Amino acid sequence: MSNKTSQLDLSQLAVNRDQPVRSSLRIKRSWLTRYVLPGGILVGFVALFAWATRDSFLPAQSITVTPVVVTRAVIKQEGTPLFQAAGWIEPRPSPVVASSLAAGVIQEMLVIEGQHITKGEPVATLIDTDSKLALAQAEAQHTLQQAEVRRAEAALAAAKTNIAKPFSLQVALADAETLLSKTELELSNLPYALEAAQTQQVLAAENVRRKENAGDAITGRILREARAELATASNTVNELVAREPLLRSQFKSLAQKRDALAENLKLLTDETRALAEAEANFSVATARAEQARLRVETAKLQLDRMVVRSPITGCVLSLEARPGQWLSGVGSSTNKGSSAVVGLYDPKNLQVRVDVRLEDVPQVQIGQPVQIETAALPAPIAGKVISVTTLADIQKNTLQVKVAVNDPPAVIKPEMLGKVTFLAPPSPVVEESLGESPLRLFVPQTLVMESEGGKSIWVADLTGKIAKRKSVEVGRGATEGGLVEVINGLVPTDKLIVTGRESVTEGTRIRIASEPRYEK
Repeated sequence: MSNKTSQLDLSQLAVNRDQPVRSSLRIKRSWLTRYVLPGGILVGFVALFAWATRDSFLPAQSITVTPVVVTRAVIKQEGTPLFQAAGWIEPRPSPVVASSLAAGVIQEMLVIEGQHITKGEPVATLIDTDSKLALAQAEAQHTLQQAEVRRAEAALAAAKTNIAKPFSLQVALADAETLLSKTELELSNLPYALEAAQTQQVLAAENVRRKENAGDAITGRILREARAELATASNTVNELVAREPLLRSQFKSLAQKRDALAENLKLLTDETRALAEAEANFSVATARAEQARLRVETAKLQLDRMVVRSPITGCVLSLEARPGQWLSGVGSSTNKGSSAVVGLYDPKNLQVRVDVRLEDVPQVQIGQPVQIETAALPAPIAGKVISVTTLADIQKNTLQVKVAVNDPPAVIKPEMLGKVTFLAPPSPVVEESLGESPLRLFVPQTLVMESEGGKSIWVADLTGKIAKRKSVEVGRGATEGGLVEVINGLVPTDKLIVTGRESVTEGTRIRIASEPRYEK
């Protein structure tokens, strides 16, 4: 037993208090809670920090802004006098000039200044000797061309008759057929004539032989006559023999001629060509006659233009020419002389050219009622604004406004001085029950930009800190402080970009450097 005790190692039962006790059980942790969840929390904090400090890292355009100038509109009762301005009475829309349509020298003036005339009434006459001669020459040429037309018409009628009834071709064809028949008859009778001539030749030869055998029983004269008859019979035979090829050749030629005439009668080539030429000559003659007629009309028009007539019914405003003066005529290429003869105007259509101060221009509207006073009338007369010009007078610091005169009295004349009182027009704004005046928005005129789509202005979006471009509708004219009224497109809380707007675009990030106020 002692031996077993000595073999036990009691050091294994000792406990080491310096090292922690490791548990044999290990807790298995998920990769989702170990890596993904902490990483997501970290990314969220980084994104939140980047969003909070984005203005420090992202580039932004430095700008200055100014608020919209807001005022209360003063609503005036319709017909209330707004302001007064001086002007001059003139024809509406402009004076009318009676011009010479033809060049020439004035022979006589038929009207005087202030005279009432009707449309088409003569106002002056020009020397018309050359025009009368030109008319006579044109009429003579027209008569000659009409004769040419009649001659061409006669030739055309003859050509149509020839092609409808070609008698000449029919006669030629009949003659050719007659000669062909005659040649054919002679050719058919030739064998019989040749046989008769040969018989006559045989008889003449027998007669000569008998008489030669008779010796001195017959006289020499009878023998010579018999020999002469034989020679004649032989010649006749020879002639008939030689005539056969000639007749056949003649027959062939006549047959070809007949066929050609028949084909020509069928085609009518020459007659068709003659008809086409006659039609062309008739067309040429007709066109020349028409040209001559137009020259006659031109000469008549030129002669009629030797009398200058009034283009309207109205009153003579001024005499622009005098007797003996050369007129170049309307449309003349020469620069010498003028074509104006008389200045006219319609007394029922007058207007006032008013010089309105620039500070009063915003109160002017098209159709606005006015009152016109002149020294020639005991009481004002009514009128209305019809247009506002686009060019201002720099020296007088005014802008011209055109005011139509309603039913102008006969005593009113152009170039009379007048004083125009502009009245308040009907206001489209309906007052609220509280009686507050409507708001009017003004912006510096220099901030308004012109583009193809209209007027626009750069506005700072303070919420998104970006630049926006808004389309606006502005009023006419500017105030003394350089402001223009914005009728539509802005709200009172908008901030206008003043500096830096040249380099911004739609959606550009902006940083407001300062916010100066615009004093009206």
